[in-house]
Amino acid sequence: MSHDKKHNNSVKPLKSELKLYRRQGVELYLDGSPSKPKTIARACMIAEDGCYMRDYTEDENGRITRVDFDRIKNT
Repeated sequence: MSHDKKHNNSVKPLKSELKLYRRQGVELYLDGSPSKPKTIARACMIAEDGCYMRDYTEDENGRITRVDFDRIKNT
């Protein structure tokens, strides 16, 4: 399997999950900026010297309204 195919297979589940969030009206952010599922999934898969941590924001009813992906660098 080529590197590109492996990469696409790794990105696809996260991208699908994030698309579902968007359809439900959840805002998506990457390092503090509004972002798209494809951009976030790609950033998570190619992060060097670190990874991305999710931070969920809920409304008063416990419904997720926003997901932030913040880069965490390895030290």
